[in-house]
Amino acid sequence: MSSSQLSNPKAVWFLGAPVSKAIVITAVVTYIGAEMNKLHQALIFDTTKIFEHAQFYRIFVCNLTFGSMGELIFGLLALCPLLRRFEREMGSRKFGAFIVYTSILSTVIELLFFNIFFDIERYSGPYPQLGAVLGLFHKFTPRMHPKFFGVLGYDFSEKSITYGLCAQVILSGGFSTITPTFFGFVSGLLAVKWSETELPDFVYTIAGLIGKVITDEAPAVMMSRSVQRGGANRTRRAPTGEQEQQHHHRHNLHDHLRRLQRKQLHNLLQWDLIESP
Repeated sequence: MSSSQLSNPKAVWFLGAPVSKAIVITAVVTYIGAEMNKLHQALIFDTTKIFEHAQFYRIFVCNLTFGSMGELIFGLLALCPLLRRFEREMGSRKFGAFIVYTSILSTVIELLFFNIFFDIERYSGPYPQLGAVLGLFHKFTPRMHPKFFGVLGYDFSEKSITYGLCAQVILSGGFSTITPTFFGFVSGLLAVKWSETELPDFVYTIAGLIGKVITDEAPAVMMSRSVQRGGANRTRRAPTGEQEQQHHHRHNLHDHLRRLQRKQLHNLLQWDLIESP
């Protein structure tokens, strides 16, 4: 870990959010691989190819990455802060369960919806996951500044910035990206209580082994700060020889002042006895 990260823990952006970091790394690496090998078409969610050509793998790979560089950049800009925030609030175990439950539920709804009502494909990308965390943001994040800024006489809160950024991503593919995001939004609200039921322990064991490669070194950061605080405390608690001399001098001066006060009081009492008739 670099010295800048030790001096500024905020530099470790995904500290305490290994699931979010894994999602982002997967999206970037998968995009690079698909771009180099021209595999973006193979990642698209297409119910026709899933059911008629038995390409069931599309169900599992469609949410890995976005379909273009613009979608990837703006998608991660919208997705990363929300993922990181709610993982830190919920904890990695519950947040991981939340993502799994949301992905399964939204995929089932998508398969039914696209296969029964519409025969369309959508761009690849973690749109259901974006909708899920956007649902958490909408429901559990209060408006701290209802009049954060105004446009044409209308007031908007600070939450509008997040909504605007997400809208750019959600509307990028038209109906094919709006629909899975909406399903993810609904699935996220439904899966909040389900996340209380954690996944089996072997899932966390496997994830822990894989996560050691990407997890930020939180103990090192915390230790560096505690060492700095501890060093400062030790400096304050262990006075130098000069400080001991100053303390001894102040103590002697205080004793001297008390003796002078007692002597003055004694003289005043004697003077009163002399002057009294």
